[in-house]
Amino acid sequence: NDFSNLKALFSLGAGVDHLLATKNLPDVPIARIVDPDLTSRMSEWVVGQVLLHHRKTLQYQAFQKQAQWRELEQPAAREVHVGIMGLGELGKDSAEVLCRLGFKVRGWTRTPKHMRDVTCFHGAEGMDEFLATTDVLVCLLPLTPETHGLVDGALLNKLRPNGALGGPVFINAGRGKVQVERDVLNALQDGTLKGASLDVFEEEPLPQNSPLWELPNLVITPHASAV
Repeated sequence: NDFSNLKALFSLGAGVDHLLATKNLPDVPIARIVDPDLTSRMSEWVVGQVLLHHRKTLQYQAFQKQAQWRELEQPAAREVHVGIMGLGELGKDSAEVLCRLGFKVRGWTRTPKHMRDVTCFHGAEGMDEFLATTDVLVCLLPLTPETHGLVDGALLNKLRPNGALGGPVFINAGRGKVQVERDVLNALQDGTLKGASLDVFEEEPLPQNSPLWELPNLVITPHASAV
């Protein structure tokens, strides 16, 4: 395609990796359009997945299939620490909703940011402390050279192992290539992660032969968190 007359790009979605992959794209300014509907839909998905793991819905579904009437220990939201990687428009809104529900929310960003009621960490120097105090890790980072493969086995092993949920949970609605999928799979199988919810993947659509489909402690959605 010929984009020689293009003067600027306005992007509705979060992140620009899909634009930069376009062939023959001239060097023009890119501006973000913040759509309140997209933001609220993302918060719905993020908060819904946090609550799903918090209220142990996957375990109860397994009990239902076996016709078991069995109650699990249920911590309060105030006992659970949710860590959000990325505090842009989407991350900030999700953080605010989770705070209102009573969760202890912390955030990690590349550069310093401040949010009311959110404990903020930044940069490489703040990463380990951020992870060590996180029960539910929510990734809303864009895909950049710095974030490619950031969420790997070494990072997941630094999450708080003995929190109120009985083990850490990973939730990703950012970009699939920010996670190392094989490491997420291994963590879900060996107990490093108690559970996960993934809306994005290294390859989309997720191949039918992917072993991720078979995991009982994983929720998969087809990049549909914010339409």
